Amino acid sequence: MRLTIANITKSISSSDFLAAIRAIRRQVNDDFGPEWSVTATLRATALNLTSKAPVDGSHDAILYVGDASQDPTTGVEGALGYHSENHRNIPYGFVYLDICAEYGDTWTSCLSHEVLELLADPTAALTVTGPGPKGHKGHVYYDLEVCDPTQGDSYKIDGVELSNFVGRHYFGLSGGSGHTNFLQLPLHPFGVRPGGYFQYEAGGKVFQVKGDKVTDKQFAARAKMKLARRNTRRARRLESDT
Repeated sequence: MRLTIANITKSISSSDFLAAIRAIRRQVNDDFGPEWSVTATLRATALNLTSKAPVDGSHDAILYVGDASQDPTTGVEGALGYHSENHRNIPYGFVYLDICAEYGDTWTSCLSHEVLELLADPTAALTVTGPGPKGHKGHVYYDLEVCDPTQGDSYKIDGVELSNFVGRHYFGLSGGSGHTNFLQLPLHPFGVRPGGYFQYEAGGKVFQVKGDKVTDKQFAARAKMKLARRNTRRARRLESDT
């Protein structure tokens, strides 16, 4: 996959942004790729959303790094409009700097989180069938989100803080390392770390489970980070299942 990561804020210096991309590139190549059998070429660029010129080059997906404010030149509305006009039908994502701060995460860990989840599920529509959590009998659909259950757990590459992620074994899938998460912290399949959360669907409804150290404020902040496209696309499948 050719993934372009666009810096749409002036609050991150070019040198810091490039250092983060280099570290995440190593994470993808050395840690994540072998576990999930994915490869990616990461490219960094700076983008002024007041311009209507598309980002140069070919892209399989684009991530925008900016704020969740409604500023039409730097925030969500500007990025949504820009992407729709210039990169229609290309998978995309956002890293909201103000939401990262609100949750208590570094922006580099948040960016790592979104990069890995986009690589694992570019269309934001994949699920894995597994045993229902407490309160649900039978099997349910777990969203294939590879960093949500380990939210809050991180490690560093070249001094850059990056997100932990779950392995294939977490979802009961064959292959991979056989560990439920890269850092090999206590976590059972389809479970959640103290600072993490996950989402699943059952009976045509969406449910979310948070770790025991996640506050309501943090959970609300993280919900803002999730793209509307994820639940919108999953809603279509839910409607077909009911």
